[in-house]
Amino acid sequence: MNDARYVEHLPIFLEVARLGSFSAAARKLGMVPSSLVRHIDALESALGSRLFIRSTRGLMLTDAGELLLPRAAALLGDITGIRAELSALADTPQGTLRISCLPTFGKTYVLPLLPVLSERCPRLFVDLDLTERQTDPTQEQLDAAIRIGEQKDSGLYASRIATQRWVMCASPGYVARYGRPASLDALPHHRLIARYHKQQPACWAQILSVALMGRCSMVLRCDDFTAQRQAALLGLGIAFLPNWVVGPDIHSGQLRQLLEDPRGEQQGIYLLRPVAKISARLEAFSNLLLHGIGQPPSWE
Repeated sequence: MNDARYVEHLPIFLEVARLGSFSAAARKLGMVPSSLVRHIDALESALGSRLFIRSTRGLMLTDAGELLLPRAAALLGDITGIRAELSALADTPQGTLRISCLPTFGKTYVLPLLPVLSERCPRLFVDLDLTERQTDPTQEQLDAAIRIGEQKDSGLYASRIATQRWVMCASPGYVARYGRPASLDALPHHRLIARYHKQQPACWAQILSVALMGRCSMVLRCDDFTAQRQAALLGLGIAFLPNWVVGPDIHSGQLRQLLEDPRGEQQGIYLLRPVAKISARLEAFSNLLLHGIGQPPSWE
């Protein structure tokens, strides 16, 4: 292997291997599939091994590809760490900051920060991955990921930025028309707004028994927190949403909190990074995020 530049092809290899197709990886990376094919061809040529079995049914890793996969992820993780540590030496945040988070959280609490961040750090650019998928900051070369719930990634460094609680709420108009439920048992007499996701249960299933769920009327099922909040504001029904989604509306009086979450559940909201040392660009972002959210958070 004489060409050390094969490393530049590894991020492409990881995306293609993870997604299982050139077209899916191309959409994720904003490239054309033929360009990805050329990267893989160049990598296979540099390594002297076939990495994928290509057929009309899709892609499969060869034995060489299976061997390379974890080592490529580790190598890129090391490169990410070195890059972050070198960047941390500079006083001026610069380069590309890569962050992933839930779509609703990103649109509500991250996007509003970017004009200020851009003004303060004109040499800093942002790649924001708004996704429901649990990203891997190490493998995907992210500066950080914002996640909710207790984290099991022992290889990541976590900073807790807030706490999530679930809130049952409805608009004043809905309460005036349908009344306020006195207990969970009264919910079958109400109109409920539910989360719908193929891989996850409806949010109400977290607190209601199967029998009670079967008697409830789901006036709307939707896989987007923002749309559920909007439906609640319009008086469509009762929503069960995180405090960071509806807290400001409750404080302003546009929504009213109804029953308490019977679980009393609290979940941490974390900023996870792949390396111990915080880069200058991530520090600039995290400081602005904490200030924007407030301590304690504005939604509390």
